[in-house]
Amino acid sequence: MTVESRIARLNRIAPRRIRARAARWVTELHGPDRDARLEARVKGWIAADPRNAAAFELATEAWQKSGNLPAHLPNSSPGARIQARGRMPRPVLAAVACVVIALMAAIHFARDGTLTTGPGEQKTVELTDGTRVSLNANSRILVQYDDRVRKVALTTGEALFNVAKHQARPFVVVLGDRKVIAVGTSFMVRREEAAGAAFAVTLVEGRVAVEPLSWPDGLPTDRTAGAKLLNAGQRLRFAAHAPPVVDSPSIDRITAWQRGQLIFDDTSLSEAAAEFNRYGAIKLAIDGATAGRRRVGGVFRIGDPASFAHAMADQYRLKIVNRRNLIILTDDAAERAP
Repeated sequence: MTVESRIARLNRIAPRRIRARAARWVTELHGPDRDARLEARVKGWIAADPRNAAAFELATEAWQKSGNLPAHLPNSSPGARIQARGRMPRPVLAAVACVVIALMAAIHFARDGTLTTGPGEQKTVELTDGTRVSLNANSRILVQYDDRVRKVALTTGEALFNVAKHQARPFVVVLGDRKVIAVGTSFMVRREEAAGAAFAVTLVEGRVAVEPLSWPDGLPTDRTAGAKLLNAGQRLRFAAHAPPVVDSPSIDRITAWQRGQLIFDDTSLSEAAAEFNRYGAIKLAIDGATAGRRRVGGVFRIGDPASFAHAMADQYRLKIVNRRNLIILTDDAAERAP
C-alpha cells in the first residue's frame, strides 16, 4: 500500500484537523490544567461527531503506546525540567500533540499485520476496513491489505470472519494453495496445521467461493469448474488425500467456542480429547484403542478437561491417571479400578 493510499485511508477515519484537535485534547487531559470544565468540553466535542470519537480513541491509543510522552521529552536545562513537572508550556504542548498525530498514523498503519492467540486465548479484533475477526485458541493470521484486495492468510488455528459489507475490494482468506473469497459475509475457517492441506470452511451468512490460490481474486459463477460455492449453513472440508466433502453441521455447535463451550455430537473420544487439547496447559490423552473409539455427546466447558475426563470415566468405566499437566483416560483391564 502506498503512502498516499494510507493517508487517504486515515483521512476516511477523520481529517487531519480532527486528528490534530483530538491529539491536543489528549495532551491537555494529561497536563496540569485538567479539571471538570476541561473534561466536559472534551466529552462534548467527542459526542458532536462520530469522527471525533474515532480520532480521540486513536489519539488515546497513541498516547498510551508512547509511554506518556511529556514524561520523556528532552529538556535543555534544569529549569526546563522543573517547568515540565509543573505547567507544560503551550509550545511544548503543541510539539507533543504533533508527535501524537504522527503516532496515530503509525499505529493505524501497523494495525494490519500478524495476529496470534496462545493456548486458551481467544481474541476479537477489528481490521482497518471494519471487518471483525474472532480468533480461537492457538491461531495465527497474517493481514495483507492493499488497494486491490483485502487479503488474510490463516496459517494455523480457527477464525470467524464477519466481513465488512459494501466494499469495492474482495475479501480473501488464504489457506495454503487454496483461498476463500467473499465480499460481505460471515464465515469460519479452520486449519489444523500450518503445513497441512486439511481445512474446513463453514458459511454462516452470505456466500463464499473456495478456489485455487492462483485464480483471480473475484467471485466465480456457479458454472466455474474447479470452484466450490457455498450457501449459508454449508461446510466444505478438504483433506490431504480425499475429495472435498460438503455437509451442513449445526452452526450453534461450530461456533460454540465463542461461548466458552465445546459441543460434541457422536464424536469419538480421541477426537474430543484432541479438541480439548487446543485449550490450556492441561492435556488429555486416551490410552487404548477401545477407549479412543467411544462416542461422546454433550456440552462441555472449554477450560475444564478434568470434569470432562471424570464424566467419561463414569460413563464408560474408564480409569483416570493424573500426571503433571496430563490427564490419561485408559480402559486397560490391568489399570482399571475394581
